[in-house]
Amino acid sequence: MYCRNFKEFKEGAARKSPTNAFVADTNGIGISLHSALTENIRDCWDKLVGDDTIFLHSRYFDALGPLGESLEYRFACYTSGDDIIGIAAFQITKAIGSDLGSNIENNGTLSRLTNKFLRNRKIEFNVLVLGNSFASGEHGFRFKKEIPRDTQIQVLVKTTEIIKVEENKNGKRISATLIKDFYPESFQWADRFSGNGFSEFFVDPNMIMPVKASWNSFEDYLNALTSKYRTKAKAAIRRSKDIEIRELSPEDMTILESDLLRLYEQVYDRADFKLGKLDARCFFNLKQHLEECFSLKGFFLEGKLVGFQSSFVYDDCLDCHFIGIDYKLNHKYAIYSRMLYEYIDMAIQRKVSRISFGRTAMEIKSTVGAFPVDMKIYIRHRAKASNQLLKLIFGYVKPSEFNQRVAFKETELKELPIPHKEESATKAS
Repeated sequence: MYCRNFKEFKEGAARKSPTNAFVADTNGIGISLHSALTENIRDCWDKLVGDDTIFLHSRYFDALGPLGESLEYRFACYTSGDDIIGIAAFQITKAIGSDLGSNIENNGTLSRLTNKFLRNRKIEFNVLVLGNSFASGEHGFRFKKEIPRDTQIQVLVKTTEIIKVEENKNGKRISATLIKDFYPESFQWADRFSGNGFSEFFVDPNMIMPVKASWNSFEDYLNALTSKYRTKAKAAIRRSKDIEIRELSPEDMTILESDLLRLYEQVYDRADFKLGKLDARCFFNLKQHLEECFSLKGFFLEGKLVGFQSSFVYDDCLDCHFIGIDYKLNHKYAIYSRMLYEYIDMAIQRKVSRISFGRTAMEIKSTVGAFPVDMKIYIRHRAKASNQLLKLIFGYVKPSEFNQRVAFKETELKELPIPHKEESATKAS
């Protein structure tokens, strides 16, 4: 069913959508909320999303689905007259922080007290996320190009307030709202969230690696590296020579579900700050719904699964997603390093122009050719006093420091489309 206008959309939603909250206009913009993307919504939704992200597409939400208490969705559609002018995907999940004090600079009385308060302390609360808890980047909303940024921000902030009120009525108190993640080219307009009670913070950068169009094989990539990092790559491949790597079918995923969950949790449990938790069954669903856009590769040692890596391909990008590792075997067999090189090989074969490696293990990712791109988030607590404490805490939490390595030869650097080249150069060492 193609949604030609808002009248048809609204009539269809009233009949079919399991949860609807049609809200009075906000300065001429209508807001409707839904707990699912049903038939009458999805065509309008996907048309606005376009092809620049898979993480806002209806097929992705079909595959991931609600994850019980760990994650729920609220979908917003924005209208002007009979035209649908924007969409937004909100997640309600739990934020879990442990030992956040270890990330705080210990350079003053106040920071030392904050460090002491947070060290070895577990913090857990409900959070409303505009964006994707499981992916780095701007995957929260899309509007028609002619809609002013001020208008977009106004209705998005209003929607967060509506959702919090509705959830509170249902007995689920939202403690904080998180709007994530913005790249440098969006900082100027996204900073307007700060004028709406949100505090802005830099988080760890996303590590992005450019992929040269002339590379036709992994050997071409190796030849672009300096001798030091080419030697490092070959050593990791030798150490992992006993590892069998193969693409997992949906049937494989079903058989290996418990192993996938076990390995995923080894990585998940190491994180200091967590937003939401994945269910291993999601991998099966993602493959079923997204087909060639989604990949899950298993790493086997003597027939036993010792690691896995997942990724999405969209908009000329390979986006690295969740991994799982048996850490007892990681060092001996260079499992994690081999995963990074496997991602690069995949990107070359799929003929994409960049790899989004994500925000962890920045230094090792730089040794394979990735560069840091700064990212900002915006946070607001429900209570003014707590919002000031939140601002204080995150004001001391700094992005992780690391030594940026430059793996490519100088001749290659001149030809590679390095993201935010000037900024990356100042961080390189």
